[in-house]
Amino acid sequence: MSRRDDDTALIGLAIGLAIILFIVYVAVWVATVVVNVAAVLGTVYGAGSAIKNYISSFKENVIDSNRKVINPTA
Repeated sequence: MSRRDDDTALIGLAIGLAIILFIVYVAVWVATVVVNVAAVLGTVYGAGSAIKNYISSFKENVIDSNRKVINPTA
């Protein structure tokens, strides 16, 4: 076995590891983006639901319960 075979194997190993590490890096990056998008969408959905429920509760407890009765005997 010559010295050239050892160098070629090391270069191939380095290139192979670089490709594998790049694929892992891209997978982790994509997963991070997906999780961040899900977190933002969940926050927006939760905030929208909270605002909608607050408005409904305010309408029911403040506006509807304080309406003046025009003719209480009718």
